[in-house]
Amino acid sequence: MATSELSALDGWCTSQLQIVLLGGRNSGKNSVGNLILGKEEFVTRERTCCSRRLGVVAGRWLTVVDTPGWWCDFSAQDTSKLVKREILSSVSLCSPGPHVFLVTVKASSAFSERRRRAVEEHVALLGEKVWSHCIVVFTFADRFEHSGAEKCLERGGKALRWLSDKCSQRCHSVILSDGAEVKELLVKIQNLVTENGNRVFEMQENILQATAEEKRRVEERAQLRFIRMKQQRSQMRGRLRPVTDIRIVLLGAKGSGKTSALNTILGRESIQQTSRTAQCVVGKGVVFGRQVTVVDTPGWWMNYFCAESAIFDQREMVLGLSLCPPGPHVFLLVIRVDRAFTETYRRAAQEHLELISEHIWSRVLLLFTFGDWLGETTTEQYIESEGEPLCWLVERCNNKYHVLNSKTKGDGFQVRELIGKLEEMTMSGCSSGRHYEIERRALEQLEGKMKQEKDRVKERLMRRKTQRQMAKSQLEKLNPVPEMRIILIGGRKTGKSSCGNTILNQKSFDTDVQTTSCAEKRGEIDSKLVSVLDTPGCFSVTSDVLTASCAILLVINVSSSFKDAHREALEEQLEAGGGRLWRRTMVLFSYGDWLGDTSIEQRIESEGESLQRLVEKCGNRYHVLDNKHWGDGAQVKELMELVEEMLVGERMDALQGGDHMYKSVSSARDAMTLSKKDIKELIKRRHQLLSALPESATSTPNCTAAAAQTVALPAHRARRLTGFTIVDMSYIASVLSGAEGLRWPTGNLPVRLSAPHLKLNNLMHPRNQTMLLVSSQNHHSTLAEEDTISVHSLCHPVLKDRTLRRLSESGGLQMLIDQWGSSSLEELEAFIDSYFEMVWEETMGSCQDAEPDCETAELDAIIREAAEEEKEKEVLSSIDRKLSKLELLEEIRSDLVELKQSLESSWRAIRELGDKNKRDQDDTC
Repeated sequence: MATSELSALDGWCTSQLQIVLLGGRNSGKNSVGNLILGKEEFVTRERTCCSRRLGVVAGRWLTVVDTPGWWCDFSAQDTSKLVKREILSSVSLCSPGPHVFLVTVKASSAFSERRRRAVEEHVALLGEKVWSHCIVVFTFADRFEHSGAEKCLERGGKALRWLSDKCSQRCHSVILSDGAEVKELLVKIQNLVTENGNRVFEMQENILQATAEEKRRVEERAQLRFIRMKQQRSQMRGRLRPVTDIRIVLLGAKGSGKTSALNTILGRESIQQTSRTAQCVVGKGVVFGRQVTVVDTPGWWMNYFCAESAIFDQREMVLGLSLCPPGPHVFLLVIRVDRAFTETYRRAAQEHLELISEHIWSRVLLLFTFGDWLGETTTEQYIESEGEPLCWLVERCNNKYHVLNSKTKGDGFQVRELIGKLEEMTMSGCSSGRHYEIERRALEQLEGKMKQEKDRVKERLMRRKTQRQMAKSQLEKLNPVPEMRIILIGGRKTGKSSCGNTILNQKSFDTDVQTTSCAEKRGEIDSKLVSVLDTPGCFSVTSDVLTASCAILLVINVSSSFKDAHREALEEQLEAGGGRLWRRTMVLFSYGDWLGDTSIEQRIESEGESLQRLVEKCGNRYHVLDNKHWGDGAQVKELMELVEEMLVGERMDALQGGDHMYKSVSSARDAMTLSKKDIKELIKRRHQLLSALPESATSTPNCTAAAAQTVALPAHRARRLTGFTIVDMSYIASVLSGAEGLRWPTGNLPVRLSAPHLKLNNLMHPRNQTMLLVSSQNHHSTLAEEDTISVHSLCHPVLKDRTLRRLSESGGLQMLIDQWGSSSLEELEAFIDSYFEMVWEETMGSCQDAEPDCETAELDAIIREAAEEEKEKEVLSSIDRKLSKLELLEEIRSDLVELKQSLESSWRAIRELGDKNKRDQDDTC
């Protein structure tokens, strides 16, 4: 130590120096206090109340107060009120006030933005003025790790520099294994006291008084609750009879300690779990002479209400009851005591329990886990400190609770006490030894539904396998993509940024703050340059962000429910880029660790139609990422393979210079998105509407011929009212147009189209998108010899309109396409656009008188108004006739399947012919 430092210590006066230790759990606070006092005064285990120790150092009295620690990544809102109250109380333990606060930071742990916010919020409980009395202390386990405060700040990043600046760059580092750095720390403390003019930190007296008064009231209420609990148990013991069999179901939030509780109750060694409990687990054993069966169930997010939890998890909770036949005696609601229990958590617990039954509460006992954290604090003091939400829950369980410390080893007294309480519950009140009755009919229906889902899982897996095989066969003809761009799309809290970090195998995106603007990072994956674009929740994909090898990943949180609103939001984000975007879009499920030992296919099928429709719209393309366990990169490697397989269609199109053969096959596949179930549901709804109308409403004269032959619904209404996927008309046009050297006669086409395919710039607005307009007639008319139409007439500004009208009247569009020959494909595409726009205008014009509100009013609104006003009945009848044409879509679907098979056969024949020619050439050589 320098001479100046020694003299500084020698100059200490005999008055007391007050020091308060602040910091997160396991940050080394206790050890720092022991180093300052030069002896083991503070126990190194965590506690929930302040501890004060006095000692003499260099001739000066020191008062050191150790406060309870907070979880390093928890906000102050998540910290229990017990801990926050004790932090405030620390000031009153060193009257007239502390001279300095030592904020301890574990040097070996990364200091993230979330951790910085935790420090800021907990220290700020004392008021903004506290920072002028703070010193940051970095703790090192041993001398080999020690690198000094300056080095810590250099590698700590922006968050740690903020903390240093907040404390006016007052930082120090200590080695917990020895006290070599303590004297220098004491010098810095003295310097700070001098800078502050020997003034202590003072809080408002009314705040300290209110804190002390609250602590007193808590202790009084806790004592009354303890007495009441003892009286209740005494009354129940009077009716107690021996119980030989106890069946228990554990319920609780994720991370509440259910699995550890199961092991503790059954006397098993706790094994570190590598995955979440996703399906119910049954444990059995003999405990103090009783045959005990314990069922562990999947947990829910603490801040998720029941409707926000995945359907699979909700179902598993209910199925858990059937795993301890004939039914459970008691339910243990598991709650961890080392974090705050808010009103949100209370409501979440209530809703998930009442999912089983509203009458479940008489059989529920609150099981508090992480009991070692309480230290000398009683269970009743903890309950009363947390306030109304937890007190309400305890009262709902008739004041039945127990604390379990899974770390305690010994004679099992805590388990013996728990078994005694369960026996009392089993034999008391309305239970009288009876178990909870399971509704067999509901259980059978649930099991039947699960069997159907298993069949659909197999079907989905088979389809996916076939799709991937076809895509891989096409990839064999192409060179690997050297560069790739991935765009992450999704709502808030879906895990987009975490997925980006997992893909790039590095912390590229900040996961501690909400993404408010686009951010793009690059990395190398298997010798491939990959860029990842992380987007805000409302980002709309437009053509300007797309590149040749660009994939769109719709990120979905697999741990939560997926509703229609989520699907519609994702669809709107892609609408700006037009229907073609779906060819390069796949679903990416985040929070893969939530799946545990279940498959993603099980989750897709159990979640319902909203998620299934989105997956189907993405061509049954999906993948799962576990962002907690990156592993060896296998999951990212598979994702890259899936992305390349997804992009193979557009790459083949570009490689073959517009060859429509592959495009026709994929277009037919993508167009077949109207399932038989969709059509039947809409037809059923049509019949229901018809039956509700008088005969006069259904005898309205027909609309014009053009209207009667078509079904037209604006896209933004069709999605909401029918759930149908919009068909990109360019796909159907490509099927009709064929490719050079491969043509079909007009009469052989399975269907004709009289529908618009708006140009790309028109598709940018969702209101301009339209569903497929399907004509119910086969047109076989041909152009006469003298009516032959040339490319020149189609491109000439004067002749164009007249030419298009002649085509429309003669029905000769298909012959023109078939005879297009080697003319420019760009001209053909421009012509088809113009033709479809003209037909659309004519069709909508012919229907204008019959249904003036069809494009702007909601179909449901029209139906409601039709029941009130006689005039609207004609409109409803017109709509009904149009909906009836949707029955033709099932036949169209079948025809498209046949067309696809025909195209695939032709493609195989061409490949075989090419291979044969190659072999003949090789033989000739």
